[in-house]
Amino acid sequence: MKVDSGHAADRSGESALAFTPEFDRLVARSGENAPSICAPSDAQIDAALTVVRREMAIAPQAVIDAVRARNPSIFRMIRRGDGPAAWPFIAFLPLNREGVAAFVGGDFDGAAPNPDWIAGPGERPEAIYIWLVYAPGRMIDGLRLVHALEAIGHGCPVFSRPISAVSARIQTMIGFLPARDFYREAPDWAIVLHARAPVRPAKPRRPVIGVSVARTIEDMMKVFVVRSATYMAEQFACYEEEFDGNDFCATHLLGTVDGDAAGCARIRYFGDFAKLERMAVRREYRNTRLMFELARMCVQHCREKGFRKLYAHAREDLVPLWRRFGAKLIEGRPPFSFSDVEYREMFMDVEPTADAIRFGADPLVMIRPEGAWDRPGPLDGVPRRPVLSGRRARIHAHTRLLGDPVPARTAKGRTAEDASVRHDG
Repeated sequence: MKVDSGHAADRSGESALAFTPEFDRLVARSGENAPSICAPSDAQIDAALTVVRREMAIAPQAVIDAVRARNPSIFRMIRRGDGPAAWPFIAFLPLNREGVAAFVGGDFDGAAPNPDWIAGPGERPEAIYIWLVYAPGRMIDGLRLVHALEAIGHGCPVFSRPISAVSARIQTMIGFLPARDFYREAPDWAIVLHARAPVRPAKPRRPVIGVSVARTIEDMMKVFVVRSATYMAEQFACYEEEFDGNDFCATHLLGTVDGDAAGCARIRYFGDFAKLERMAVRREYRNTRLMFELARMCVQHCREKGFRKLYAHAREDLVPLWRRFGAKLIEGRPPFSFSDVEYREMFMDVEPTADAIRFGADPLVMIRPEGAWDRPGPLDGVPRRPVLSGRRARIHAHTRLLGDPVPARTAKGRTAEDASVRHDG
């Protein structure tokens, strides 16, 4: 695969890499009177790695040795602190053409990179992969170390992999973009900092996401399929645990991606609160915004029904998602588990919408389909089907009202009213 390696950084003008203005300001401000960045010795590298291994999982020493044997100049340090063990540093992999092809093709393993994919000493890299940045309590030093890669790689693309939500936010601030914007087959976790004027990114088609109330038996079948493919197939829930007897006293939301049943959620209602539960998204659609849209629609649906308090059991990894909507952990309530999965109790105070369904609402509004109270339903207005013309008169003729006298019966046991009815055929 041919990759545009960009152009060298112009120190007298604009950066070669597409750093954000915010990143440029931070680095420029931090560079004044700051310790210089240097290539450390073997002893300094060993001292730093000894400390890092106590705090996080990194590549085995044999792998690091094999990469350094290929190119020993893959570390940079900032002399700040009492000694090498406290110095911020960056480890990076200068990739050759084969290394870039392996990375964007999904064959790259950061825990055991193939030394043959590493550019040798004096060889200009086609791209750089950030292997490790260590700058505890000194984020600005970490930013300076990343900035140094621009000169090291002569403006070639810089690849990375966020290892946490915090890491992802920092690298987005730096200017990293999803690698798939440039390389269609790149892993979904890969990000890239490209040249300031790269080849126009390929704009992937955004999937069409939909969320609606499940109203038909087919909709419910799709909901059950999604839950079976997630909770039963991935969390190994028993049938009785997953289909718990509450499905027919609840509102179900069905999420779709490009028309395919991809996610769902369930809402049950209690006196003064609504409970959000059974949210699921199929594995192959978790790189879309469907989970966010399902959560947003759950909250909106409850607001339209007039609820002010929502309650949910959230898996630990989903707590941040619900916090984005204003949900909070219930203080003093410890984690609990069922079906061998641990959950946290969360609640959310919300305001009903201006047109929420309340006691005294328009009676025709209250009998519209669930979640479609803002538009006419099948019982609104005058029926258009010809077969229904004259229905009021027929209802009057055939309906016996409470309190009407019981018609006398004939000798054959039929009422006179029955006997007067003509049966054709």
